[in-house]
Amino acid sequence: MGMLDGKVAIITGAGRGLGREEALAMAKEGCNLLINDLGAGFDGTGEGTKVADIVAEECRKLGVKTVGNYDSVIDFNKAKGMIDQAVSEFGKLDIVVNNAGILRDRMLFNMSEEEFDGVIAVHLKGTFNMTRHVAAYFRETGKNDPKLKNFGRI
Repeated sequence: MGMLDGKVAIITGAGRGLGREEALAMAKEGCNLLINDLGAGFDGTGEGTKVADIVAEECRKLGVKTVGNYDSVIDFNKAKGMIDQAVSEFGKLDIVVNNAGILRDRMLFNMSEEEFDGVIAVHLKGTFNMTRHVAAYFRETGKNDPKLKNFGRI
């Protein structure tokens, strides 16, 4: 019997690193998961479904239900779509972990404005988009004990 048995969570940026570890830890506690990852590298370039699918399969092997999602958190409507997908797949949503992030490993004087804008888009706008939509869902459903975790890295 896990601490999260029967709960449903979305974890953004769950294909690698901290997000992957959060997904595995939550799965071990019985949480069903929507695993979101655009499939981009740490620097935000590229995309693909493989990393989300790999983590989803790892979590499934721990005995929970999972579904992959490959949308970008910076798209307002796609963020709403993640909430809708989780509710459609699992019947409810209890937890959102805003973990998506990109790394621009440069000294400030070497970073372009475009690179900085990318960091802001994922870390701030992406967090806003997910939080905005899940807050509306929690309010509409009268959720009394919602869980929202934000992991910021700029």
